[in-house]
Amino acid sequence: MPRPPTKAQAITNALAARIVEGELDPGTWLPSERELARRYEADRSTVRRALRMLAEQGLVQLKHGSGAQVRTARRVRRAAADITRQVGAWRGFHVSAQKDGRTPYTRTTVSEVEASERVARRLDVPPGTRVLERARVQGVEGEPPIQTATTWVNLDVVQQIPVLREVDTGPGGIYSRLEEAGHRITFEEAVTCRLPCADEQDTLEVGPNRPVLTLWRRAYDQDGRVVEVTHRVVVGDRHELVYRYGSGA
Repeated sequence: MPRPPTKAQAITNALAARIVEGELDPGTWLPSERELARRYEADRSTVRRALRMLAEQGLVQLKHGSGAQVRTARRVRRAAADITRQVGAWRGFHVSAQKDGRTPYTRTTVSEVEASERVARRLDVPPGTRVLERARVQGVEGEPPIQTATTWVNLDVVQQIPVLREVDTGPGGIYSRLEEAGHRITFEEAVTCRLPCADEQDTLEVGPNRPVLTLWRRAYDQDGRVVEVTHRVVVGDRHELVYRYGSGA
């Protein structure tokens, strides 16, 4: 059986939940070490360890002589449906970031690679099949990256739409190009949560104990064929993913 969390980890988890859920607003000062020790029935050294772990997760800033303050950077509120329509020149992350009053950026690299087993399984091709890979790092100006987003596309689709090999695929990006080529796209997305691996820690500028969301998205055409797969890794507390749905949708 898994061991229960240490007292310091339990305090960290409790405070992190209040911050991530918005109960503690950015800029709020946490109670003093003495008050936290009383509230959680712990000694002050345990509370200090908990606060250091919160700081390592990027949730608070520790200020000598003042205490712990909830970090002031705002999360980008991301609408899950932002990929389904073009707004101005953009779809996806840029639409939500701009609507949130932020200035987004994307750094893109494009290459042809052999599909790994996990990519091939989702793209419905044999492992080792040559595919186009579009790897992106995205965020808002003045702050660390929010997410990585890596897309793999079947080469016969790329042959039909050669601009997909370019860094700039034009207004609306890849999904607008697919629609122009006659593909009617339906999306499927699976979301999980885990801790970041070493290269993700470097790219996203996060510590090893800071949770990330992982999202696998498949794009199907009107014939039910998978034409594109995207894998996103998102820093959990820099991002809020919003789904809107209902019987009238």
